[in-house]
Amino acid sequence: MDFNAALQDVGDFGLYQKLLCIFLVAPSASLCALVYFTQFFAILVPNHRCRLSEDDTYQHNTSVFNTSIPYEDMNGQWIPKMCEMYDPSNLTYISEEGFYSSNVTTSCQYGWVYDFSELYPTIATEMNWVCDNDQLPYQSQTIFYVGTSLGCIVFGLIADRFGRRPSIILSYVIACVAGIGSAFTTSFYTFNILRFFVGATIIPLSEDPYVLSLEYIGVKKRTIVIIIWSMGYIVFSAICPWIAYGLRDWRLLCIITSAPLAAIPVFGKFVPESASWLLTQGRKKEAVKLLKTVARINKRDYPEEFGERCYDKNNEETSADTTVLDLFRTPRLRLNSIVLAIIWFVVYCCYHTNTQNASNLGTNVYDSFTYSSLVEIPSLFIILFGIDWLGRRWPVAFSSLAAGIAGLIILIIPRVMESYDAIKTYLGLALIQRVTITIVYNVIMQYSAELLPTVLRGRGLAFLRLMGTLGLYLSPSIVYLSMTLPGLPLVVSGVLMLLVSAFTLSLPETLHKHLPHSIKEGEMFGKNQNLLDCPCMKKSTMDSDEDPDPPTEKA
Repeated sequence: MDFNAALQDVGDFGLYQKLLCIFLVAPSASLCALVYFTQFFAILVPNHRCRLSEDDTYQHNTSVFNTSIPYEDMNGQWIPKMCEMYDPSNLTYISEEGFYSSNVTTSCQYGWVYDFSELYPTIATEMNWVCDNDQLPYQSQTIFYVGTSLGCIVFGLIADRFGRRPSIILSYVIACVAGIGSAFTTSFYTFNILRFFVGATIIPLSEDPYVLSLEYIGVKKRTIVIIIWSMGYIVFSAICPWIAYGLRDWRLLCIITSAPLAAIPVFGKFVPESASWLLTQGRKKEAVKLLKTVARINKRDYPEEFGERCYDKNNEETSADTTVLDLFRTPRLRLNSIVLAIIWFVVYCCYHTNTQNASNLGTNVYDSFTYSSLVEIPSLFIILFGIDWLGRRWPVAFSSLAAGIAGLIILIIPRVMESYDAIKTYLGLALIQRVTITIVYNVIMQYSAELLPTVLRGRGLAFLRLMGTLGLYLSPSIVYLSMTLPGLPLVVSGVLMLLVSAFTLSLPETLHKHLPHSIKEGEMFGKNQNLLDCPCMKKSTMDSDEDPDPPTEKA
């Protein structure tokens, strides 16, 4: 009997698994959202203009500054230019109009003043990352993303070589120390070195607890885990702006959102190792001890011969014998890995493109982030009631298709449409894309974990996360296309999501299938499935595709 059958014996969704969801999955998603969006709210740049004197403050009464500040038309409103002032030595008084004029402008001579009526002092305002230095916030965000990319590789190797538990605890320690430390920095380089380390942990501190919990949960209840994870992420994504609003201090924001990360290292002894991973390492006694703990908490009996039954006959193929290149050595695993890599790259790119391009809903930044987060909630209901009926493959394909169509509709919107109506249309289509891409974003995480064999799951997910983070670097360039046409980023995202829809059909379905453990099982997985198989329409066909080396008891 293999691990999956042993897991059924001890309970694959009892009290033990529910405790994992409550104390590990939900907090990890919530803390991930807080830490991730803290990066954004710490480097925000509010409206600003040149400082005119030592006691100058930002005022909205523009007539006060018409003697020294040139103006520009911004969406029908005249506002002071942010980086220019009139040259004091070249002013001409116009008595009829009552103010000065000049054709000669110069850069800000005395620094800047900032509009803190809605926002608050950030590191960008403290260090004046504006005008000639306005690229510094972008560089800071890029450094954060570079850390995310490298962290995927490093923590993926740790998860597969040393275990899920060390990867989780180490990521939380680093994120906590670096996050709090960044609140006390006074230089660009120190701040971004520390935020680099925070970025390196952002994915493992959220997804590794999810993967660990998934490896203890049976095939029929995996969807609940992604729902819990997604709900935690969405709720705290909506809360984070209001924490920033209440604190109105970027340093306190870094401390308040980073300090709770210490809970995982402090209570680290209660974080279990993955019994499935232990079996792939040949550490059978430790795996049996953990499964007996699961049985005790779940109030399940187990037979005396439990130790002999809990045996994975592929345990001689340990994680130490494999590398990430094993994902590409056999035909089916190679195809699955390449397709998943393409999907992760496109989905990460399009999700963050949509977030950056459509998050401003015509209100202040706090409302915008809240609305753009809460709009993802409908996707959870589709996931909850869809992927356990349609499976994983078809919801990804259908949602990607819907996102693609929503983007391409932009091309047929009449150019003569009034700008206000066009903006409303773009916004509506952007929200449709946001919901559908979120469905793909969430399902693909579970789908990938189910497709990858246990001996390669950590490194395989690290590779896929890396491919996803590479897509982050492309999204700002796509968003920049909105300077040509506001809806153009939606069109580009739509075309890319159509590719995802097509590629997804080449993947096997994982609904009601046990997780593959060895490379052999991963290669044989889904071999009897057809291209158009769907669990809700061809149940008999899907059921005939039994897991390789199935247990004596089916889930």
